[in-house]
Amino acid sequence: MNHWGIYRFLLKFKRTGKRPGGETLPEGVEHILRKYRVFGASLALFDENGLERVCSWGWARKGVPVEEDTLFRTASVSKHVTALCVMKLWEDGALDLDADISSVLPFPVRHPEAPDTPVTLRMLLSHTAGIRDGASYFELLEKGGPLTDILKGDSFCDHLPGTKWEYSNLGAGIIGCVLECITGMRFDELMDRVVFSPLGVRAGFYPQLMGGKLADAWRILPASKVPCYDAEERLRRPLPVKGTDPEHHYALAHGNLCITAGDLGVIGHALLVPGFLKESTLKEMRRVIVPFGERAFNLSQGLGTFVLKDETISPCTIYGHQGLAYGAVHGIFYNPVRGRGFVLLTSGASEARRGVLTDLNGDLIRELIG
Repeated sequence: MNHWGIYRFLLKFKRTGKRPGGETLPEGVEHILRKYRVFGASLALFDENGLERVCSWGWARKGVPVEEDTLFRTASVSKHVTALCVMKLWEDGALDLDADISSVLPFPVRHPEAPDTPVTLRMLLSHTAGIRDGASYFELLEKGGPLTDILKGDSFCDHLPGTKWEYSNLGAGIIGCVLECITGMRFDELMDRVVFSPLGVRAGFYPQLMGGKLADAWRILPASKVPCYDAEERLRRPLPVKGTDPEHHYALAHGNLCITAGDLGVIGHALLVPGFLKESTLKEMRRVIVPFGERAFNLSQGLGTFVLKDETISPCTIYGHQGLAYGAVHGIFYNPVRGRGFVLLTSGASEARRGVLTDLNGDLIRELIG
Protein backbone atom coordinates (compact mmCIF):
# COMPACT_ATOMS: atom_id res chain seq x y z
CA MET A 1 0.00 0.00 0.00
CA ASN A 2 1.51 3.34 -1.08
CA HIS A 3 1.18 6.54 0.96
CA TRP A 4 -2.02 7.57 -0.83
CA GLY A 5 -3.50 4.17 0.01
CA ILE A 6 -2.69 4.76 3.69
CA TYR A 7 -4.13 8.29 3.40
CA ARG A 8 -7.41 6.92 1.99
CA PHE A 9 -7.57 4.30 4.75
CA LEU A 10 -7.11 6.91 7.49
CA LEU A 11 -9.61 9.23 5.84
CA LYS A 12 -12.39 6.71 6.51
CA PHE A 13 -11.98 7.26 10.25
CA LYS A 14 -12.05 11.06 10.13
CA ARG A 15 -15.31 12.47 11.39
CA THR A 16 -17.38 14.90 9.41
CA GLY A 17 -20.18 16.89 11.02
CA LYS A 18 -23.18 18.73 9.73
CA ARG A 19 -22.34 21.39 7.17
CA PRO A 20 -24.31 24.52 6.33
CA GLY A 21 -25.43 24.71 2.72
CA GLY A 22 -27.10 27.10 0.30
CA GLU A 23 -28.93 26.03 -2.85
CA THR A 24 -29.52 22.27 -2.96
CA LEU A 25 -26.54 20.36 -4.28
CA PRO A 26 -26.99 18.16 -7.36
CA GLU A 27 -27.92 14.58 -6.55
CA GLY A 28 -24.89 12.58 -5.44
CA VAL A 29 -22.63 15.58 -4.87
CA GLU A 30 -23.15 15.93 -1.12
CA HIS A 31 -22.13 12.27 -0.69
CA ILE A 32 -18.91 13.01 -2.63
CA LEU A 33 -18.13 16.10 -0.54
CA ARG A 34 -18.63 14.13 2.68
CA LYS A 35 -16.62 11.18 1.35
CA TYR A 36 -13.62 13.46 0.81
CA ARG A 37 -14.13 15.37 4.08
CA VAL A 38 -14.54 18.72 2.38
CA PHE A 39 -14.35 21.55 4.94
CA GLY A 40 -16.24 23.98 2.74
CA ALA A 41 -17.03 24.29 -0.95
CA SER A 42 -18.67 26.40 -3.61
CA LEU A 43 -19.84 24.54 -6.71
CA ALA A 44 -20.88 26.22 -9.96
CA LEU A 45 -22.48 24.42 -12.89
CA PHE A 46 -22.41 25.85 -16.40
CA ASP A 47 -23.51 24.72 -19.83
CA GLU A 48 -23.65 26.00 -23.40
CA ASN A 49 -26.12 28.70 -22.37
CA GLY A 50 -24.04 30.07 -19.50
CA LEU A 51 -23.97 29.80 -15.73
CA GLU A 52 -26.65 27.38 -14.53
CA ARG A 53 -26.45 27.55 -10.72
CA VAL A 54 -24.13 28.00 -7.76
CA CYS A 55 -24.30 25.89 -4.59
CA SER A 56 -22.47 26.56 -1.32
CA TRP A 57 -21.66 24.01 1.37
CA GLY A 58 -19.63 23.99 4.57
CA TRP A 59 -17.29 26.53 6.06
CA ALA A 60 -15.19 29.30 4.48
CA ARG A 61 -13.51 29.89 7.84
CA LYS A 62 -14.23 28.32 11.20
CA GLY A 63 -17.76 29.34 12.08
CA VAL A 64 -18.21 31.33 8.84
CA PRO A 65 -20.25 29.49 6.20
CA VAL A 66 -19.44 29.47 2.50
CA GLU A 67 -21.83 31.72 0.61
CA GLU A 68 -22.32 32.50 -3.05
CA ASP A 69 -20.13 35.62 -2.78
CA THR A 70 -17.24 33.88 -0.97
CA LEU A 71 -13.89 34.43 -2.69
CA PHE A 72 -11.33 31.64 -2.96
CA ARG A 73 -7.68 31.66 -3.89
CA THR A 74 -7.84 29.25 -6.82
CA ALA A 75 -4.21 27.97 -6.86
CA SER A 76 -3.27 26.46 -10.24
CA VAL A 77 -6.71 26.98 -11.73
CA SER A 78 -5.23 30.47 -12.21
CA LYS A 79 -3.02 29.05 -14.97
CA HIS A 80 -6.07 28.17 -17.06
CA VAL A 81 -7.51 31.67 -16.69
CA THR A 82 -4.14 33.24 -17.48
CA ALA A 83 -4.02 31.10 -20.63
CA LEU A 84 -7.43 32.47 -21.62
CA CYS A 85 -5.98 35.99 -21.50
CA VAL A 86 -2.91 34.99 -23.50
CA MET A 87 -5.05 33.34 -26.17
CA LYS A 88 -7.33 36.37 -26.42
CA LEU A 89 -4.30 38.62 -26.97
CA TRP A 90 -2.90 36.10 -29.50
CA GLU A 91 -6.23 35.98 -31.33
CA ASP A 92 -6.24 39.78 -31.50
CA GLY A 93 -2.69 39.85 -32.91
CA ALA A 94 -1.17 41.49 -29.82
CA LEU A 95 1.47 38.81 -29.25
CA ASP A 96 3.27 35.87 -30.86
CA LEU A 97 3.18 32.58 -28.95
CA ASP A 98 6.43 31.49 -30.57
CA ALA A 99 8.48 34.66 -30.13
CA ASP A 100 11.54 34.72 -27.88
CA ILE A 101 10.41 36.12 -24.50
CA SER A 102 13.93 37.54 -24.00
CA SER A 103 13.17 40.01 -26.79
CA VAL A 104 10.59 41.76 -24.58
CA LEU A 105 11.84 41.15 -21.03
CA PRO A 106 14.49 43.51 -19.58
CA PHE A 107 16.65 40.45 -18.84
CA PRO A 108 17.39 37.24 -20.76
CA VAL A 109 15.72 33.90 -20.03
CA ARG A 110 18.01 31.20 -21.39
CA HIS A 111 18.69 27.61 -20.45
CA PRO A 112 22.41 27.47 -19.54
CA GLU A 113 22.90 24.40 -21.75
CA ALA A 114 21.03 25.93 -24.69
CA PRO A 115 21.95 29.65 -24.84
CA ASP A 116 20.80 29.92 -28.46
CA THR A 117 17.38 28.30 -27.95
CA PRO A 118 14.54 30.80 -27.45
CA VAL A 119 12.08 30.29 -24.60
CA THR A 120 8.55 31.12 -25.80
CA LEU A 121 5.09 31.71 -24.37
CA ARG A 122 3.98 28.44 -25.99
CA MET A 123 6.65 26.64 -23.97
CA LEU A 124 5.69 28.41 -20.74
CA LEU A 125 2.00 27.63 -21.27
CA SER A 126 2.74 23.95 -21.93
CA HIS A 127 5.43 23.49 -19.24
CA THR A 128 8.03 22.59 -21.87
CA ALA A 129 10.36 25.58 -21.29
CA GLY A 130 12.94 23.56 -19.38
CA ILE A 131 12.17 25.59 -16.24
CA ARG A 132 11.48 24.03 -12.85
CA ASP A 133 10.62 25.03 -9.30
CA GLY A 134 14.00 24.71 -7.65
CA ALA A 135 15.20 25.61 -4.17
CA SER A 136 16.08 29.13 -5.33
CA TYR A 137 12.47 29.65 -6.43
CA PHE A 138 10.97 28.68 -3.08
CA GLU A 139 13.58 30.62 -1.11
CA LEU A 140 13.26 33.87 -3.03
CA LEU A 141 9.49 33.55 -3.49
CA GLU A 142 9.19 33.70 0.30
CA LYS A 143 11.54 36.70 0.49
CA GLY A 144 10.14 38.47 -2.55
CA GLY A 145 13.47 38.29 -4.34
CA PRO A 146 13.91 39.36 -7.98
CA LEU A 147 13.27 36.95 -10.83
CA THR A 148 16.80 37.35 -12.20
CA ASP A 149 18.23 35.97 -8.93
CA ILE A 150 15.85 33.00 -9.07
CA LEU A 151 16.94 32.23 -12.63
CA LYS A 152 20.60 32.28 -11.55
CA GLY A 153 19.86 29.41 -9.15
CA ASP A 154 18.67 25.86 -9.80
CA SER A 155 15.67 26.86 -11.92
CA PHE A 156 16.51 25.01 -15.13
CA CYS A 157 15.86 21.33 -15.85
CA ASP A 158 18.40 18.75 -16.97
CA HIS A 159 16.54 18.55 -20.30
CA LEU A 160 16.49 21.34 -22.87
CA PRO A 161 13.61 23.70 -23.74
CA GLY A 162 11.00 22.21 -26.02
CA THR A 163 11.96 18.58 -25.35
CA LYS A 164 10.01 17.45 -22.29
CA TRP A 165 7.17 18.31 -19.88
CA GLU A 166 8.06 19.58 -16.40
CA TYR A 167 5.25 21.23 -14.43
CA SER A 168 6.53 24.58 -13.17
CA ASN A 169 4.84 27.31 -11.16
CA LEU A 170 7.81 29.56 -11.87
CA GLY A 171 7.47 29.08 -15.61
CA ALA A 172 3.76 29.84 -15.48
CA GLY A 173 4.42 32.88 -13.29
CA ILE A 174 6.89 34.29 -15.80
CA ILE A 175 3.98 34.55 -18.25
CA GLY A 176 2.66 37.45 -16.18
CA CYS A 177 6.02 39.23 -16.43
CA VAL A 178 6.07 38.74 -20.21
CA LEU A 179 2.54 40.10 -20.59
CA GLU A 180 3.46 43.18 -18.57
CA CYS A 181 6.38 43.91 -20.89
CA ILE A 182 4.34 43.33 -24.06
CA THR A 183 1.36 45.46 -23.02
CA GLY A 184 2.89 47.99 -20.61
CA MET A 185 0.16 47.18 -18.07
CA ARG A 186 0.43 45.64 -14.61
CA PHE A 187 -0.61 42.00 -14.89
CA ASP A 188 -3.71 42.16 -12.69
CA GLU A 189 -4.95 45.29 -14.45
CA LEU A 190 -4.36 43.66 -17.83
CA MET A 191 -6.37 40.59 -16.79
CA ASP A 192 -9.22 42.85 -15.75
CA ARG A 193 -9.19 44.74 -19.04
CA VAL A 194 -8.87 41.70 -21.32
CA VAL A 195 -10.88 39.02 -19.46
CA PHE A 196 -12.73 40.02 -16.30
CA SER A 197 -14.46 43.26 -17.32
CA PRO A 198 -15.55 42.02 -20.78
CA LEU A 199 -17.07 38.91 -19.16
CA GLY A 200 -18.66 40.92 -16.35
CA VAL A 201 -16.94 39.08 -13.50
CA ARG A 202 -15.26 40.27 -10.31
CA ALA A 203 -11.82 38.74 -9.90
CA GLY A 204 -8.30 39.76 -9.04
CA PHE A 205 -4.84 38.72 -7.91
CA TYR A 206 -4.67 40.99 -4.85
CA PRO A 207 -7.61 40.14 -2.56
CA GLN A 208 -6.87 43.19 -0.41
CA LEU A 209 -8.05 45.30 -3.37
CA MET A 210 -11.28 43.35 -3.80
CA GLY A 211 -13.10 43.46 -0.48
CA GLY A 212 -15.65 40.78 0.27
CA LYS A 213 -15.25 37.45 2.04
CA LEU A 214 -12.10 35.44 1.41
CA ALA A 215 -11.96 31.77 2.41
CA ASP A 216 -9.20 30.15 4.44
CA ALA A 217 -7.66 26.84 3.39
CA TRP A 218 -7.29 23.98 5.87
CA ARG A 219 -5.36 20.75 5.56
CA ILE A 220 -7.73 17.86 6.25
CA LEU A 221 -5.26 15.05 6.93
CA PRO A 222 -3.17 15.48 8.94
CA ALA A 223 -5.59 18.07 10.25
CA SER A 224 -4.16 21.58 10.57
CA LYS A 225 -4.87 23.45 13.82
CA VAL A 226 -4.66 26.81 12.09
CA PRO A 227 -5.43 27.64 8.45
CA CYS A 228 -2.58 26.91 6.06
CA TYR A 229 -3.86 29.80 3.97
CA ASP A 230 -4.94 32.50 6.41
CA ALA A 231 -7.38 34.86 4.72
CA GLU A 232 -7.13 37.54 7.39
CA GLU A 233 -3.33 37.58 7.14
CA ARG A 234 -3.48 37.76 3.36
CA LEU A 235 -5.90 40.68 3.45
CA ARG A 236 -3.53 42.62 5.73
CA ARG A 237 -0.63 42.49 3.29
CA PRO A 238 0.63 45.75 1.75
CA LEU A 239 -0.98 46.91 -1.46
CA PRO A 240 0.99 46.38 -4.68
CA VAL A 241 3.10 49.16 -6.09
CA LYS A 242 1.81 50.98 -9.13
CA GLY A 243 3.01 50.04 -12.58
CA THR A 244 4.70 47.02 -14.10
CA ASP A 245 7.45 45.13 -12.31
CA PRO A 246 8.59 42.04 -14.25
CA GLU A 247 11.33 41.40 -11.69
CA HIS A 248 8.76 40.74 -8.95
CA HIS A 249 5.38 39.96 -10.55
CA TYR A 250 6.23 36.29 -11.22
CA ALA A 251 4.04 35.18 -8.26
CA LEU A 252 0.62 36.06 -9.71
CA ALA A 253 -0.27 34.26 -12.94
CA HIS A 254 0.50 30.78 -11.66
CA GLY A 255 -1.80 30.57 -8.65
CA ASN A 256 -3.04 33.79 -7.03
CA LEU A 257 -6.34 34.39 -8.80
CA CYS A 258 -9.13 35.14 -6.28
CA ILE A 259 -12.71 34.72 -7.47
CA THR A 260 -16.10 33.26 -6.58
CA ALA A 261 -17.23 29.95 -8.02
CA GLY A 262 -20.05 31.68 -9.89
CA ASP A 263 -17.76 34.16 -11.60
CA LEU A 264 -15.32 31.36 -12.45
CA GLY A 265 -18.28 29.50 -13.94
CA VAL A 266 -18.86 32.47 -16.26
CA ILE A 267 -15.23 32.15 -17.35
CA GLY A 268 -15.78 28.41 -17.74
CA HIS A 269 -18.60 29.10 -20.19
CA ALA A 270 -16.18 31.26 -22.22
CA LEU A 271 -13.81 28.28 -22.35
CA LEU A 272 -16.57 25.82 -23.26
CA VAL A 273 -18.14 27.43 -26.31
CA PRO A 274 -17.01 29.89 -29.01
CA GLY A 275 -17.92 33.52 -28.42
CA PHE A 276 -15.36 35.21 -26.25
CA LEU A 277 -12.75 33.21 -28.20
CA LYS A 278 -13.10 31.84 -31.70
CA GLU A 279 -13.60 28.10 -32.12
CA SER A 280 -10.17 27.82 -33.76
CA THR A 281 -8.56 29.48 -30.72
CA LEU A 282 -10.32 27.10 -28.31
CA LYS A 283 -9.07 24.17 -30.40
CA GLU A 284 -5.53 25.55 -30.21
CA MET A 285 -5.77 25.74 -26.40
CA ARG A 286 -7.01 22.14 -26.21
CA ARG A 287 -4.56 20.62 -28.66
CA VAL A 288 -2.28 18.10 -26.95
CA ILE A 289 1.32 19.28 -26.90
CA VAL A 290 2.88 16.76 -24.55
CA PRO A 291 1.71 13.94 -22.22
CA PHE A 292 2.30 14.05 -18.47
CA GLY A 293 4.21 10.78 -18.85
CA GLU A 294 4.95 8.86 -15.67
CA ARG A 295 3.21 11.50 -13.55
CA ALA A 296 -0.23 10.62 -14.93
CA PHE A 297 -1.20 8.10 -17.60
CA ASN A 298 -4.53 9.85 -18.28
CA LEU A 299 -3.47 13.49 -18.61
CA SER A 300 -1.80 15.53 -21.33
CA GLN A 301 -0.89 19.19 -21.57
CA GLY A 302 -2.40 21.78 -23.87
CA LEU A 303 -1.87 25.54 -23.65
CA GLY A 304 -2.56 26.16 -19.97
CA THR A 305 -5.04 23.30 -20.22
CA PHE A 306 -5.26 19.77 -18.80
CA VAL A 307 -6.52 17.24 -21.34
CA LEU A 308 -8.08 14.22 -19.58
CA LYS A 309 -8.63 10.98 -21.48
CA ASP A 310 -9.77 8.24 -19.12
CA GLU A 311 -12.75 6.03 -19.97
CA THR A 312 -13.10 5.02 -16.32
CA ILE A 313 -14.06 8.66 -15.70
CA SER A 314 -15.67 9.71 -19.00
CA PRO A 315 -16.00 8.32 -22.53
CA CYS A 316 -15.41 11.88 -23.75
CA THR A 317 -12.26 13.97 -23.54
CA ILE A 318 -12.45 16.41 -20.63
CA TYR A 319 -10.65 19.76 -20.52
CA GLY A 320 -9.82 22.16 -17.72
CA HIS A 321 -7.39 22.50 -14.84
CA GLN A 322 -6.90 21.46 -11.23
CA GLY A 323 -5.62 23.54 -8.34
CA LEU A 324 -4.04 22.27 -5.11
CA ALA A 325 -2.54 24.45 -2.38
CA TYR A 326 -2.57 24.77 1.41
CA GLY A 327 -4.97 21.81 1.70
CA ALA A 328 -7.56 23.26 -0.68
CA VAL A 329 -8.62 21.27 -3.76
CA HIS A 330 -10.05 23.18 -6.71
CA GLY A 331 -11.03 22.37 -10.26
CA ILE A 332 -12.63 23.69 -13.43
CA PHE A 333 -13.56 20.98 -15.92
CA TYR A 334 -15.80 20.86 -18.96
CA ASN A 335 -17.03 18.40 -21.58
CA PRO A 336 -17.57 20.10 -24.97
CA VAL A 337 -19.40 17.04 -26.34
CA ARG A 338 -22.07 17.20 -23.63
CA GLY A 339 -21.83 20.98 -23.43
CA ARG A 340 -21.49 20.96 -19.65
CA GLY A 341 -18.91 21.95 -17.05
CA PHE A 342 -18.40 22.68 -13.38
CA VAL A 343 -16.25 24.68 -10.98
CA LEU A 344 -15.24 23.38 -7.56
CA LEU A 345 -13.58 25.70 -5.04
CA THR A 346 -12.91 24.40 -1.53
CA SER A 347 -11.49 25.59 1.79
CA GLY A 348 -9.96 22.17 2.43
CA ALA A 349 -10.50 18.61 1.22
CA SER A 350 -8.87 15.21 0.80
CA GLU A 351 -5.82 15.49 -1.43
CA ALA A 352 -5.77 11.76 -2.27
CA ARG A 353 -4.97 11.18 -5.91
CA ARG A 354 -3.86 8.64 -8.44
CA GLY A 355 -1.16 10.39 -10.42
CA VAL A 356 -2.17 14.05 -10.66
CA LEU A 357 -5.97 14.22 -10.73
CA THR A 358 -7.46 14.08 -7.23
CA ASP A 359 -10.02 11.44 -6.38
CA LEU A 360 -12.42 14.25 -5.46
CA ASN A 361 -12.22 15.91 -8.88
CA GLY A 362 -12.38 12.54 -10.63
CA ASP A 363 -15.61 11.59 -8.86
CA LEU A 364 -17.20 14.97 -9.56
CA ILE A 365 -16.32 14.70 -13.26
CA ARG A 366 -18.02 11.28 -13.36
CA GLU A 367 -21.07 12.56 -11.52
CA LEU A 368 -21.59 15.90 -13.21
CA ILE A 369 -20.20 15.94 -16.76
CA GLY A 370 -18.62 12.55 -17.58
